[in-house]
Amino acid sequence: MSSEGKILVVEDERNISEVVKLYLEHANFEAIQLYRGADVLRTIMAERPLLVLLDIMLPDYSGYELCEQIRKMDSPYHHTPIIFLTAKGESLDKLRGFNLGVDDYMVKPFDPNELIARIKAVLRRTVQPPAETTQPQSSSRKWLEIANIVIDLEQYRVTVDGARIELTPKEIELLFFLMSNPSRVFSREDLLGYVWNFDFTGGTRTVDAHVKNLRKKLGQHDSWNIQTLWGIGYSFEVTSNA
Repeated sequence: MSSEGKILVVEDERNISEVVKLYLEHANFEAIQLYRGADVLRTIMAERPLLVLLDIMLPDYSGYELCEQIRKMDSPYHHTPIIFLTAKGESLDKLRGFNLGVDDYMVKPFDPNELIARIKAVLRRTVQPPAETTQPQSSSRKWLEIANIVIDLEQYRVTVDGARIELTPKEIELLFFLMSNPSRVFSREDLLGYVWNFDFTGGTRTVDAHVKNLRKKLGQHDSWNIQTLWGIGYSFEVTSNA
């Protein structure tokens, strides 16, 4: 049976790394193991893994530093999905990771079976085409333009008035989802399910943080707006002349 693909495991605790490797192989993935952060970028370019499992507390680098460096790599490497493996489970630590562009977060000690489920969930939304749905609007298309904003989900590229805006992969996915369903209001819990595809503790605050970042990076425009409905959630509103 052929492998589902390569997963890069960056974990300095060798017993944890070996357990993760065992479960990955059982799930038909190929595990590439690193115990330090120094070779992460080189390994991503050489091996092109589907996903990186990244410990935050490494002997030479922090996972936050490495996540930031990965997101600054040239295309297509900077889109490589990242799941943090860490003993740091506070909400602020999670928010810091998600704001840097991490795709999911596992707190030690964790259930290896849950880890595999989260890996598959992340890969479904970042590698495999999304499943067809009738409600809300299906995101099977990869390109969207409303007024002066254009999203190319194939290249994870966003432009406003022709100028590229630097967004994290998750910010792009959130914006694309909201734009695909203009004027429809989604609760924070809805957005966690549709965009993140997985629940996590403190997740609703992560949605707020991503919306805040989008507003800051995109600026204000007469033709559209990410609207807050207090106590309910968010919607992407378009003016009649857009």
